[in-house]
Amino acid sequence: MGRTSAGSSDGPEEHRKASGEVAAALATVGNWMFSTAARRRIMAASGLELSLGDYTLLAQISQHAPVRLSVLADLMEVDKSTLTPPAKRLEARGFIVREPDPADARAQLVSVSRAGKLAIRKLWQARAAIVAELMDGWSTAEIKNLAAGLAAFAEAIEKKG
Repeated sequence: MGRTSAGSSDGPEEHRKASGEVAAALATVGNWMFSTAARRRIMAASGLELSLGDYTLLAQISQHAPVRLSVLADLMEVDKSTLTPPAKRLEARGFIVREPDPADARAQLVSVSRAGKLAIRKLWQARAAIVAELMDGWSTAEIKNLAAGLAAFAEAIEKKG
């Protein structure tokens, strides 16, 4: 998947049109995945009581750890000061840990603790269950085809992103 077959008769205009349809669908998916309503549903289904800001920061730390909060702030395009309160709450709950940055003893790195990893697992399981609800009525083959296409797209992002 992800490559044009040698015998494809699709021209550049068909390719552009299909790519536009993918972009539109991804915009809808992205808007849903990052919407407050979807994050609240995921949070409720996970059984965790985290603010949306705490949830978002925990997910980002999980993806990038060990990492400085200043680096996450740049990635998230927010001021570092906005990450300090949720980081303190996550640390107080035992979901993240701080350690000195070996490259600069004045700085600290944050990572997800064992309790934080369990929380992340609950969040991702809840997310998967909610996505499964959206695909109720789809065949397993349709779901597998979508998964394969998205995996190929994710690989292209990692290579060319």
